[in-house]
Amino acid sequence: MNKVAILSLACVFFNPFVSAQSISSKNSEWSASSVETQNGISSQSITKNSVNKSVLATSMSTSASSGQSKSQTLHSQSAIHLQQRPMLTNLDNEFWIYDAWVTLRNDIDYDGYAYRFSLEFDADTVYEHAEVYARLYLTRGEVFKEYHTTSVFSIFGENTDDSLIVDSELLNGFPTGDYEILIELYDTYTDEVVAILDGYSDPDLYLITLESKDYEYTKPVVVVHEGGSISYLSLLLLPILAWRKKWFS
Repeated sequence: MNKVAILSLACVFFNPFVSAQSISSKNSEWSASSVETQNGISSQSITKNSVNKSVLATSMSTSASSGQSKSQTLHSQSAIHLQQRPMLTNLDNEFWIYDAWVTLRNDIDYDGYAYRFSLEFDADTVYEHAEVYARLYLTRGEVFKEYHTTSVFSIFGENTDDSLIVDSELLNGFPTGDYEILIELYDTYTDEVVAILDGYSDPDLYLITLESKDYEYTKPVVVVHEGGSISYLSLLLLPILAWRKKWFS
């Protein structure tokens, strides 16, 4: 019985170490799943990751098929990352992002860092109507990870009722920390960046407490069996047990 107890303690000790190594090995990869909502109409879940191609999303716009084609092309690409903060070169001021809001949703271990959150932003234009899309990034420094590319959506002048809500779940690859969100707004027909909003220009996009789902702590459950096979980690204690038997014999 004493041997079983020692082996159980060893499993409890080594399991967090193995889990930490497993998480660390995935730091170079990331993935997120998002749902878009505009005017009460929601898209299907869209998964974006740094390795494989993303799921195609249906355009939320009712415009011509050319706009939908651009949206599908964007969603077929893997997530990208920016090595430096982008700068807006188009200074015609025909498009801008009026405001943005972030709401934290789910935090399994109640440590203040959520893996699910919502970003709502209101894009405006000098035109009566325009078709746009956006790339959304997360960063803890100066490397920006693209966690979502939106479908093509419509904006109407300075209307406040055409804001887009993106509800996202960070699945893996985002360590616990304070993040900044960067929004790049694109003109659908030119594919040019026409507006940028980040933590420098809007404090609501700065110091957002997030972590991906694989960093949410769940208490390990240890099951002790009197007989049968034992885990390979438990074998590490066999030399100790042999020494203990020899010392006390």
